[in-house]
Amino acid sequence: MALLLITTLLTAALKIGYYESFYGDSSNYHFFIKKAPTLQLKFRHIFANDGDHKEIVWLRPDEREAVINYCRYRIGIDTKLETQADLDACVAL
Repeated sequence: MALLLITTLLTAALKIGYYESFYGDSSNYHFFIKKAPTLQLKFRHIFANDGDHKEIVWLRPDEREAVINYCRYRIGIDTKLETQADLDACVAL
């Protein structure tokens, strides 16, 4: 029984991810099925709280890495994030 529980939790960790968005004083969690397995559970979606259009030239290194991870695991697109079109494709969801 314990082995079944451990297997279920590990499978869930590999397949389910989430990101947090903030609206006013409240926060919302958005869960999704990952397109590729990883032990990372929490993702950063830099566009979740902001309606502004972001330009690739203004992304900080930590934002760039967050977009690359989000794009790969949430959307299923492997990108090096070299062009504005790459960034725009990762914002789709």
